[in-house]
Amino acid sequence: MIPPVFQDFLIFLRSPSKAESYTKMPAGGFLVLLLVALALAIPFSVLLEWLGVNQFDSLLEKMLAENKMPVVFAVIFLAPLLEEPIFRLHLDLKITSIWWGLGLSILMISQQWYVTAVFIVYLVYLLLKVFRHRPPNLKFVIYTSSTFFALIHLGNFSNFELADHFYWIPFLVAAQFFIGLILSYIRLTYGIWYAILFHAVYNAILIIPSVYFYEP
Repeated sequence: MIPPVFQDFLIFLRSPSKAESYTKMPAGGFLVLLLVALALAIPFSVLLEWLGVNQFDSLLEKMLAENKMPVVFAVIFLAPLLEEPIFRLHLDLKITSIWWGLGLSILMISQQWYVTAVFIVYLVYLLLKVFRHRPPNLKFVIYTSSTFFALIHLGNFSNFELADHFYWIPFLVAAQFFIGLILSYIRLTYGIWYAILFHAVYNAILIIPSVYFYEP
């Protein structure tokens, strides 16, 4: 039997909508979506290793080798607190939400600046459309936002060159794209704080084992 929250998520992917009022996210639903996210991410990381992703130098591994605890703090707490308002807050298509995304996106300039530049243009486009009372299709906004969320994670690889390795992009960011869709569902169904919490727990599950098992 498919859990109701997963059924709702699949419906959301086909025809996304925003809840009229946010409710408390059930613990069971939180756990189901977390398991779905991990079921996507963990096997995919194994596949990437098999395909030869180790040719790209991981910035995370380098930072863990230099100073583990600040990196863990940044990944679990700072990343969700910044990335969710940047990539998900504007999904409600409110002018103030889009302005917040624009302001905070400046913090990403040093990470994949060309992706950030296009993302800022996209947010300005949204702002103009909403200001003119002609908001774009919500499905377009959700999938576009998830795409930018995925692409910004190309910055996790220090020696990735777009011109030379463009064919790797779908493999390197596919997991982040699907995680972005899950976070979009949570944000529009239960609110931005549940999306931040989910993002933090997901990151914690992935990063904490690295503290104990990573070997330089």
